[in-house]
Amino acid sequence: MNHGVTTVGALVRAEHPWTDAQLAGLYDAFGFDADLPLYLELAAAEGGRILELACGSGRVLLPLARAGHTVVGVDGSPPMLALARAKLQREPELHSRARLVHADIRTFDVLDHAPFDVAILAVKSFAYLIERADQLACLQRIAEHLRPGGLLSIDFLHPRPEWLSTAAGSMRDDLVQQSSGVTVSRVESVVSTDLARQVRVIRSAYEIIDDRGVVVAKRFVEWPYRYTYRFEAEHLLERAGFEIQAVYGGYAREPITSAASTLVFLARRG
Repeated sequence: MNHGVTTVGALVRAEHPWTDAQLAGLYDAFGFDADLPLYLELAAAEGGRILELACGSGRVLLPLARAGHTVVGVDGSPPMLALARAKLQREPELHSRARLVHADIRTFDVLDHAPFDVAILAVKSFAYLIERADQLACLQRIAEHLRPGGLLSIDFLHPRPEWLSTAAGSMRDDLVQQSSGVTVSRVESVVSTDLARQVRVIRSAYEIIDDRGVVVAKRFVEWPYRYTYRFEAEHLLERAGFEIQAVYGGYAREPITSAASTLVFLARRG
C-alpha cells in the first residue's frame, strides 16, 4: 500500500488519479485550454490578485502568472503540486508572482495573501466534494479570502438527461495523447450512478504504450463525482455569501440551453 494505491502486477487502483505520482503524471498528459481566455479576461478586468483552488499541475496558474498577475494556487495533491513546481522552476521569472500551497480546499488558509480580486475553481473540480457540508465549507472559505465585491468563477457539469441515464459499463471518453516518447491512452467509463445522492462513480483506465505498440503499464482509478444542478448551485453560492452575477452555458459566455454541457457561474462576494 502506497499513498492509497494498491499494485497488482501492472494494474493499479487508487482512490483518485492524483494521489500517486505516476497517476498524476498520466492525468496531466491530457491538456485542456478552452477556459483559459475567460480566466485571463476576468483577471485583467477585476484586478491582479488571483486565488486558484484545485490548481493541480499549474494549467491555469502558469498562464495567469505569465500575464503579470499574482497567483496563489491551492491543491491537496503533493504529486500534482510537484508537477507545478517543476514547471515553475523552468520559468524563474514567474517565481515572484506564483505561490503553491498544499491544503484542503475545504479548510485552506492563505489569508496572509488575501484579499484576492478573483477566485477560480476550474474544470469542474467542485464535483469531487461529495457532501453538502464540504461544498459549503469550500465556498465559505473562498468568500472569506475575496475582497468585498471580489469575483468567483466556478464551473459545473450540466447534468443532461442523456448523461444521467448512461448505463453502467458504458464508455464515457476515449482519448489518446503522445507524452514523453510514449502513447498514453485513457478510457473513462461509468461504474454506477446514484440518483438519490447525485453521485456517479467513474473509472479511468490508462494504458502506456511504447513505440512498438506494446502496453508496458496499465492503471485503473475509480472515484465518486457529485453532479450539481443549476439552481442547487445558485442556492449553495448564495448561502456562502455570494451574489450571482451571471450563469453561462460555456466558457465563451454562451447562453444556457438544454444542450449545454457546462455551466459557468460568475458570483461576487456580497
